[in-house]
Amino acid sequence: MVITYFNYLWDIDGISAGSAIKAKEFIAALNRAGHTAHLEWRSPQPAAQPTLSDKIRAGLKPQLQRYLHEPKRLARNAPYLWQEYAILKRQKPDVLFNRLELYYFSGLWLSRLLNLPLVVEADCPPTYEHVTFYGKNYLHLGPLPTHIELANLRAADAVIVISNVLKNYYAERGIPAEKMHVIANAADPQKFRPLPKDHEFVKQHDLADKTVVGWIGSLVGWSGVESLIDTARHVLRTRPNVCFMMVGGGKNQEFFREQLQTGEHASRVILPGTVPHSEVPRYLSCMDVVLAPYPKLDFWYASSMKIFEYMAAGKTVLATGVGQVSEIIEDGVNGFLFDPDHDGELREKIVALVDSAETRQRVGARARRDIEQKWNWDNNAKQMLAIFAEVLQRRRPAVKK
Repeated sequence: MVITYFNYLWDIDGISAGSAIKAKEFIAALNRAGHTAHLEWRSPQPAAQPTLSDKIRAGLKPQLQRYLHEPKRLARNAPYLWQEYAILKRQKPDVLFNRLELYYFSGLWLSRLLNLPLVVEADCPPTYEHVTFYGKNYLHLGPLPTHIELANLRAADAVIVISNVLKNYYAERGIPAEKMHVIANAADPQKFRPLPKDHEFVKQHDLADKTVVGWIGSLVGWSGVESLIDTARHVLRTRPNVCFMMVGGGKNQEFFREQLQTGEHASRVILPGTVPHSEVPRYLSCMDVVLAPYPKLDFWYASSMKIFEYMAAGKTVLATGVGQVSEIIEDGVNGFLFDPDHDGELREKIVALVDSAETRQRVGARARRDIEQKWNWDNNAKQMLAIFAEVLQRRRPAVKK
């Protein structure tokens, strides 16, 4: 089977790095399964070294972006149509696999023009996410982005959604439940696996005989790190053998530096900043308890790749029981859940895990086993291929006529 995958993420080495890693992983898994999967990055990416024109545009951006951001995205469909037409004619895919993105419909039109089966990947609700988070200050084009988003989903032969929460969201908006398939994120159990503590890091950060509570992340706002501060201060004060290692740069790093890396316990708060994804397993090797304190939102539609990578490394996960997290983590079996509305629960569970190496070993081993058996990219690829095959089977009678 030949699959062409159009992905419209911007800044795949920066703000979209996590989603870009996912795309690379499942495309590699599809190819490992003996098929030909082409990954096509469609959006222009930021230059490593900004040019003069880039600097000029950056200077004008604050004045113009509010009015031009959305019309510009809509207009990109014109060049994408002929560019993607050329790609599809060259690659001759059996299935067109399209990431759902704000305002883009070129893939939809081309699937109809070329009579190609279309499978849409819904990794998030793009209009909701844009209006609620990233594009709050932009001038919006009314209901148009919602119409385009739902048109893509209605026209698709099948839709792959990232969570049951997102599936229910679209079902409430008229997308047939039977055409939507939930495939959560995953981890690569070869890249993320139980490792002895990295000797260099142990020496560099004085971690010998220390229990390390860790966190890895990049998002600001969805990370929930604000809920950690009082608990971390308590643990640092009452458990002198505990260190905190918070991996991530930008505002998160600044926040931890201001709130935790102060006073007499500063030396036991380690802030490496942003690290390459390939280096994350080394940092994970030094952690004994890993945190995912996501905010308790009513509409938590995400699928946390971080949690799957924690589990693949054989670590004891302590996460907010929200959305898909509570479907993946069975409290006390392959990880632990806490409710941020229950005062003191996070603190109690961290302290209990810090004090019990046996619990950490038992739960971490089960988490690793679950990744090997269920939540890995090769298993995701098998599910995707089954969906593609079903779509092709349904299409065949129509083609013969």
